[in-house]
Amino acid sequence: MTLQPGSRIGQYEILGLLGVGGMGEVYRARDLRLGRDVALKTLPAAVVADPDRLARFEREARLLATINHPNVATIHGFESDHGVSALVMEVVEGETLEDRLRRAPPNKGLALRAVQHIAGQIAAALDAAHEKGIVHRDLKPANIKLTADDSVKVLDFGLAKPLEREPGAGAQTHRGTTMTEVGLVLGTAAYMSPEQARGQPVDRRTDIWAFGCILYEMLTGRSAFAGDTHSDTIAAVLRADVDFAALPSNVPSALRKLVARCLERNPKARLRDIADARLYLEDAAHAPSSQQPAARGELTRRGALAGGAALALVGAVVGGGTTLWSARGAATAAEPSYQRLTFRRGMIRTARFSPDFQTVLYGALWDGDVCRVYTVRPDSPESTALPLPPATPLAVSTSGELALGLGAHLRGVMTYGTLARVPLAGGAPRELEENIKYADWSPDGSSLAIVRRVGEHDRLEFPAGTVVAEPELPVGGFSFPRVSPRGDAVAAFELSGTDSLFGRLIVVDRSGAKRLVSADQYFNVFGLAWKGDEVWFTAAERLPLFRNTVFAMDASGAVRVVARTAGNVTLHDVAPDGRVLIARTDDRGGVAVRAPGEEAERDLSWLDESVIADISADGRRVLFTETGVGGGPRLSTYLRGTDGALAVRLGDGFALALSPDGRRAIVLDVTQSTYLDVIPTGAGPSVRLERPGLRLVRARWLADGRNALVLAESGNATPRLYVLDVDGTAVRPVTPEGLVVGRSGWAVSPDSTMVAVSTAEGVDLFPIAQGDVRRVPGSAAHWSVVAWIEGGLVISEDPLAGGVLQRVDPATGERETWANIQPPDPAGIMTLNHYNFAVTPDGRGYAYGWHRAISDLYLVHGWS
Repeated sequence: MTLQPGSRIGQYEILGLLGVGGMGEVYRARDLRLGRDVALKTLPAAVVADPDRLARFEREARLLATINHPNVATIHGFESDHGVSALVMEVVEGETLEDRLRRAPPNKGLALRAVQHIAGQIAAALDAAHEKGIVHRDLKPANIKLTADDSVKVLDFGLAKPLEREPGAGAQTHRGTTMTEVGLVLGTAAYMSPEQARGQPVDRRTDIWAFGCILYEMLTGRSAFAGDTHSDTIAAVLRADVDFAALPSNVPSALRKLVARCLERNPKARLRDIADARLYLEDAAHAPSSQQPAARGELTRRGALAGGAALALVGAVVGGGTTLWSARGAATAAEPSYQRLTFRRGMIRTARFSPDFQTVLYGALWDGDVCRVYTVRPDSPESTALPLPPATPLAVSTSGELALGLGAHLRGVMTYGTLARVPLAGGAPRELEENIKYADWSPDGSSLAIVRRVGEHDRLEFPAGTVVAEPELPVGGFSFPRVSPRGDAVAAFELSGTDSLFGRLIVVDRSGAKRLVSADQYFNVFGLAWKGDEVWFTAAERLPLFRNTVFAMDASGAVRVVARTAGNVTLHDVAPDGRVLIARTDDRGGVAVRAPGEEAERDLSWLDESVIADISADGRRVLFTETGVGGGPRLSTYLRGTDGALAVRLGDGFALALSPDGRRAIVLDVTQSTYLDVIPTGAGPSVRLERPGLRLVRARWLADGRNALVLAESGNATPRLYVLDVDGTAVRPVTPEGLVVGRSGWAVSPDSTMVAVSTAEGVDLFPIAQGDVRRVPGSAAHWSVVAWIEGGLVISEDPLAGGVLQRVDPATGERETWANIQPPDPAGIMTLNHYNFAVTPDGRGYAYGWHRAISDLYLVHGWS
């Protein structure tokens, strides 16, 4: 039944016909209640007349309405009136992708940048729907709208499923759309997957096939499967080779591989998750264009694997049936496979193959325990603890000796300890060297390469006692030394600091000559091993700092990508036959709060890396930063109630302090960091704090709410504390020149008359206005000032380890236990961040941060 302009269905007044589709007429209508235009999609009479099918359609519509994504046309509701039933949807203005392709010159695709822009949004829309269990089933250019600002809207999600006919209801075709007894709308011929064309059950992979068809058409300007008739098109879908030679020569390799993976006829070989397509698109956006067109058939399944493997680690390996890994590496004869070796909760520090390369030895902190040495074999899910004292296993020699790090087992991060050796056959460890963090055996088992801490920096020794490298920076360091298979050189990361994750890969010979230095500095460097003449290592390819890429550097210094993964991965060892030991780690940072008057702590973690900045004076709100992937490249500042209310995003930047009245926050712009911004927590203007010649890096409010104590740097001078007027630029130094003041380890007294600073001799008290400097009696260099409350100073003797916090009388130095900080769930806790410990002035409420790392060890076959 055709609806006339001016007629009404419920609260909607018909304005005119927009078009006719496979499911019925589409009208523009006016929502008289909300005053907006909508699209009404009326249902076929056969559906309306069948109560069961209508009920199924309504259920599906409700499910579709749960998708809230900018690239999916929104469903507002379902309306039924005067025998007419219709979906109420968002009106999407603009042309369809079919219209855009039709306007392109014959056999000429869209501009490469436009293809990547459009494809990324289509993939995002599919990903959002697939996460809800919704499959489109009829994805095609005509169902993709392009708005005036080139945003993509995918239409008609999941509408094929509720329109299915019951068996025996007959078959017909309409405008290239196949309608069989399996379903009234099964799909459009040129975009149907082979399993869909055969009438077999379909899942999200049928959408991935259609996505590949659309991507091919956008790149080439022609259909991947064309035929003169509907039957010819179906035949091409089932049997014809895709002409990959038609792809323009400027199409990046990653994009070519994506098309090939999407158009695999065997669903098991096809790209399994549309989220992986987004990784390919990201790689294509950052890679130079291909210089040569692909040869015909180059990107068939066998060719794609030979030219650069694309991997999907599926639920059989990591559980849940969800693709968690995606990588494209060098040539390989078979798809890489992954075997999980560990199944407990905690942090894996190190892992090595034993001399027989069948048993794996590893160090882990399981279920909140200290680090111990375990063994596991691929043919068993059970790990066995070796009868050794708590220690970190650093290396295994070919003769069967284990190098251990003793006394460095108390928390997840790698720490310095005593190097010892012990036979795998049994016995007590024999201590060798002090202040050692890493070690590796030479191939013959006669000597060790080590990283030793001397003063404030590391040095690389090979063999132990012979220095082959010192860091270029005064506070630099080294990590993960690995001796070459010939025993003539050692590879390691040269770091910008002893605890830094930024550095270059170097190869140093026994004489101390640097044979190789990577051209680039990498982020989040952690884990390396030799594979023949190459050094394989794991690092972040770009910000944010997910360690998601496995690299290989050859003897010339050239670096290639072996694989990319979705998440943090550490490469631990490589066997002679090419098997690789990796650990996949879920890293998260969180915030724990105990509000005044409450006995238990509350977890107020928000996204993936919450870092506490401050707590309000009344203990009702906390200020924190999201510094991980969720926070974005500029980071994000949030305010949240300690009762567990939803967090409010205040803006970009790294949060530093909340004003005494809670109305303003000081944040650091991480892209500039020469100034600080004072932003309102509610309505109001922002104010910028800056002082020519000073680089402002940290701040705490003073009690008057008009001034702040800021840590600032001037040129190459050591950082100093200054008083800064937040309404102007008046600045006055508080600490003297030459005194090293860190970004943490200092706190302002509740009355803002003094600031306590941890120094190399103890804790010193500096007057903010006037008075004498004095030292807290009995204080020591290892004391770290955490806070200053009405009852005295709060100090920690190991800020990263957690545990006991002490309250100290600043006049007498008398100490007493104030709190014992231990998260209820200790599994995987690497650090407790007392550097950002926040306490209410009266000491009745506090907040602190923690970092948790949960690792699983995998054995990988097929990387090359």
